[in-house]
Amino acid sequence: MENQLVTQENTALIDKDGNVNLASITEAEVNSYKSISNQLNENDANSILNYGAEIQNSIAKQSDNFLTNVRTYNSGEVGGLINDLLTELNYIDVEQLNQSPFKRFISKVPLLNKFIIDVKKLFQEYDRITVNIDKISNKVKAGMINSVKDNSALQTMFDGNVNLIKEMEKHIIAGQIRFKELNEELAVMEANSAQYQDYQISDKRTFINRLDKRLADMKIVRFIMLQSLAQIRVVQNNNTSIAEKAQSILTTTMPVWKNQLTLAVALQRQKQNIEVQRKVSETTNTILQKNAEMLKQNSIEVAKENENTVVSLETLKMTTKSLIDTLTEVKQIHEQGAETRRQLDAGLQSLEQELKKGVVS
Repeated sequence: MENQLVTQENTALIDKDGNVNLASITEAEVNSYKSISNQLNENDANSILNYGAEIQNSIAKQSDNFLTNVRTYNSGEVGGLINDLLTELNYIDVEQLNQSPFKRFISKVPLLNKFIIDVKKLFQEYDRITVNIDKISNKVKAGMINSVKDNSALQTMFDGNVNLIKEMEKHIIAGQIRFKELNEELAVMEANSAQYQDYQISDKRTFINRLDKRLADMKIVRFIMLQSLAQIRVVQNNNTSIAEKAQSILTTTMPVWKNQLTLAVALQRQKQNIEVQRKVSETTNTILQKNAEMLKQNSIEVAKENENTVVSLETLKMTTKSLIDTLTEVKQIHEQGAETRRQLDAGLQSLEQELKKGVVS
């Protein structure tokens, strides 16, 4: 009951900066802090040194426990895994599925085709990346679990710090009450110095000075602990943001990416099928066109040949003319031969007459 009373009144007696206001403190409130302020014993040289030490030890122990819990897990691992995941997602461009005509030409050239990405190999690359993504996804899930565990440990640390701050504030208030009492006692001693030994006044003054320093240190520790509350919240919020980002990637980005990848592959295969069908149609059309052209040409040639006579008129004209020319030339030769023979006969007769004349005479 006494501790509950002290806790409820801490806020009224000490402000955010650690300043203690004892102007309106009641006797009952002073008595409620006696169990703490009684720890400050002027006859014990270590009482100031030990004052509030158990609270600071609790702070150190709590921090050590938290560090032990998180030592096996790298707090930045989830962020790194997310970067790895995004790297894998961006590793392959769907546009690689569409080869340009130039690339298709190069792919047919020996020694150069190895530079062109084969669709089958591209699919294999997608399969490899998918396996990598699944592995990274599992690590991201594990990282998310660790982030949640870290946040739970941080929350325990946060709640513990709140309680320790309250305990520290009680010690500061109790110490401030004792500091006020000691200063009042010192004032009485200094006013009646003849009744006291000089060392008693000096010891009192030294004890007050040490207590003032100790209270100042405790106020600093309290302020640092208050800062740690904000720092813990920042770390918790960062862990939550990382976990939410990872969750978003796993539940939203990953399914969409795999869906689009499947669609891209299906569309590429569909495109290949359409290309095959187009080539079949082009080949069929080419064959039909060439056959039709050949049929036309052959039909014309056959019709022409069918309409032609066995021997053409031109040929008959030429052979007739040749025959006439032959007969004419033969006739001329016969006539010339007959004329030559007549001339021969006449010449022989003349020679015969001359021969006779020569013989007779």
